Parts: sequence; structure tokens; C-alpha cells
Amino acid sequence: MALLLKTEVLVVGSGPGGATSAALLAEAGQDVLLVEEGRRYRVGEVESYTLSEMDLKYRNGGLTPAMGPTRVTYIEGRCVGGASEINAALYHLPLPETLDDWTARFDLDELSFADLEPRFRAIEREVGVSHRQDGLSPASRTLIKGADRLGWRHTEIERFWRYSPKPDGSLSDRRQSMSETLVPRAEAAGARLLAQTRIRRLVLDGRRAVAAIGTTVGRDGREQPVEIRFDRVVLACGAVQTPALLRRSGVTRNIGDSLRMHPMIRIAARFPDKVNEPHWGVPVQQVEEFKPHITLGCSHSALPHIALWLAGDVPDKRARLAEWEHIAVFYSAVAGQTLGTVRSLPFFDEAFVRYRLTRGDMALLGDSVHKLSELVFAAGATEVVNPIEGGPLVRHPRELVGYRAGLPHGKVNVTAIHLFSSCPMGGNPQRSATDPWGQLYDLDNVMLNDASILPDTPGVNPQATIMAIARRNVERALERG
Repeated sequence: MALLLKTEVLVVGSGPGGATSAALLAEAGQDVLLVEEGRRYRVGEVESYTLSEMDLKYRNGGLTPAMGPTRVTYIEGRCVGGASEINAALYHLPLPETLDDWTARFDLDELSFADLEPRFRAIEREVGVSHRQDGLSPASRTLIKGADRLGWRHTEIERFWRYSPKPDGSLSDRRQSMSETLVPRAEAAGARLLAQTRIRRLVLDGRRAVAAIGTTVGRDGREQPVEIRFDRVVLACGAVQTPALLRRSGVTRNIGDSLRMHPMIRIAARFPDKVNEPHWGVPVQQVEEFKPHITLGCSHSALPHIALWLAGDVPDKRARLAEWEHIAVFYSAVAGQTLGTVRSLPFFDEAFVRYRLTRGDMALLGDSVHKLSELVFAAGATEVVNPIEGGPLVRHPRELVGYRAGLPHGKVNVTAIHLFSSCPMGGNPQRSATDPWGQLYDLDNVMLNDASILPDTPGVNPQATIMAIARRNVERALERG
């Protein structure tokens, strides 16, 4: 027998967009039910960047493939708080010129940096944003050294993080993820949270959605059917799951046809001095010189991660792993040009994603890898693991010059942690899924409020942009009653 629930506003997905929506709506007096497919974990309950965390908090263990000539492996959070629980927690404001370009090309309203700035200030004040107060990691200092020698602009990216003094004068620090901040804030305002609940489809009645059908896990640990009836629904399941849910529900116009990503390539670089102390977490320095097209930075470099990027035909692998403190992992991320697709397949429970990297994407990735090798060699690296499968170790950036024309398909390990634009907002219903405020064109009571509505590639970490636009959209909806 199905569990039957009722609410005024159903919010599906508890990541940055969903948690923001739930908190603001609940504080405005709305009856809100927030549902999340994954479980709830306390910050610090699961050790970060471990196989256990990937198994518990990531969809498919963080190894979901987007199919194409070069497979792109992307990650999605699946826990209360969504991606905010597993990402680097970087707080990067969008470039003003990017927002101006979106406004002009997609016929958007009130989306300039000046329009969003009060929302950014609210996020910084209410959620918590700061620079590191305990110094920079050796890997960050290494990036600074290389960038300074090349004359490239770089900066320390702020994080969703708070520091508090201890009685002994030291500092305690805590990630300001959604499970730590906006989800409890929504609950304090009266919102109900239903975790371990997967919504499979919406029930439609003309131009309205009237119910959500799915499954939930009861207190006895058993899965049971659930039906949730509502007046309005906010979908914030992410750039893959939001279009997949809509398509399963029979809503397909401009849904899942324009998925974009920031494709990434990582390299492991060896240095004569120690550069690796994993307790620092993800390094916070990035090279700004080539944004928004190319971003260069440092990755988390625990021993299992180094072993992953030393896979393949790397000689003397054991000897290199024995000196893992001299090895750090760096990344280059690019603003992808590809328009991928998200589809729901009959009798298949997962979304099916196609993402065919274009010749331009492969050239941009090749140029980014060459720039990344210039950076680490300028910082003192003695060798770099070739990002091309089967390629020899690289001991000078000129050995990668040829790849600037384009990396070979199927020979590189490409990943993505930023996905967006699969249900873009815009003023033209012929090419957009929602209006400029996230209201779905084809259903009168459905709002989208996550990365899926970003109209194009932001070129920077998107969490701050997603949260600011989510605030903007909810504020507008409340003003309009």
C-alpha cells in the first residue's frame, strides 16, 4: 500500500538549489516538503575523498559515464545536501561579462552582476564563506610559484567554510554544506525532510502537475511506494536528474537537449621537494589568466588518487608511489562547447547521457593540458605523467606542444564535476525550457531551480551562481504570490 502525503510545495532535491528554495519558501510561511533520494549524513561522519564516501554519497560511486567517442565520467551527489557535501566547496562568483552575455543572448531579466550581488552578499552572510585561515597547502604554494614565474594571474578561491577560535588559540573549521546550513534552516522554519525517497514521475492534469510518484525507505528499512500530492513543485535534482524526471513524466520540449559541462583532465606531476600533505584537503589556488575558457588548479592528492592517475604503463610505478609525497595532482577544466543529451529509457532506471566532445573541445583540452604542463614545470616539476594513454613520461612542456591541435579521441581520461544547461531558462519558449525566472513553460505550477536552468557554460565553479539565481527566482515567485 502506497504512503500518501500532502504538501503545499514539494521540493525535489536538497542540493544548493533545492535547499535554498526550501529554506526561503518555508520562512515565507509555505508548507514545504523537501525530498532527497540519498541518505542524511553529518558533516565529518564519512571521511572525505575516500572510497567509502564515493560509495555512500555519490551516484554510481562517482563513475557515471556520458557516452561518446571519448567517454566523460561525471559525478553527482546523492545524499542530503547533494553536491555541496562532496565538492571542493569553492565559492566563485560568475564573471560579470558572462551574465551580460546570457542576458542578451537568452532574453533574460534582472540577471546582471549588480542584480545578483545582494544575493551573493546574503549567501556570504547567512551560509558562510571565507578564505583559508590556516595557511596554504604545499600544492597551492607550488601553483603560485609556477604562475608567478610565467606571469599568470592567480588567486585563492574562497570556500563555503567557517572558522572558529578554540580556547587554546587554535582554529576549528567546518564545511558549510547544505546539510549544515540551509536544510536545517528550512526545517527550523517548519519544512519536512524526507530522505531516501526517489521520485520517478509526476502525475499531470492538463497544464498542472498534481502528484509525485516514487518510493521511500521506511523506518523498518524497507522500500515502499509513495505518492505526494502538492499545489506546486520545485525540481532541483541537478542537470541530469531534473530532465530525466521530466521526460519520464512526459514533458520533453527543450528538456534534456542542451546539457553542458566543464570537461576536465588531470595530470600527476613529480617534484624534487615534498609537495603533498593530503590533510590540507583540496588546494584553493587557481590560475585566473585564461578564464572563462580554461581554469588551471590543484586536485586533492591522497595516495589512492595518485595511484589512480599513475595507472597504465607508467614505469617503476611502485618506486614512484613510495615517494608519493613528492607527487601532486593538477587539473585543467575547459568551458565545453558540446550540447549533450539526457534521456530516460524504458525499463532502465538511470538517465542515459550522450556527450560527444567536438573537435573544438578536444583542441581546447589539448591547449589546456599544454598550459598545465608549462605551469608545473615552471614550478619545478621533473616529470609529468602523460595524459595520453600509453604515452611516455613528459619531462618538458614542448613534448606536449603537438596536442594543442587536439587530443585524440578515446585516448584520454576526461571527467566532469560541473554539469548544467539541460533545461535552460530564457525568454523564448521555442528554445528554452523555462521562462527567465525558472517557471516551466509547459506546466503552470512547476519551477526548476538548479544547475539545469543555467543557459550556458559559466566557466567557473557554478555553486554560487546556482544559489544566487535560486534566491532570485524564489523571491520573484513569492512577490507574485
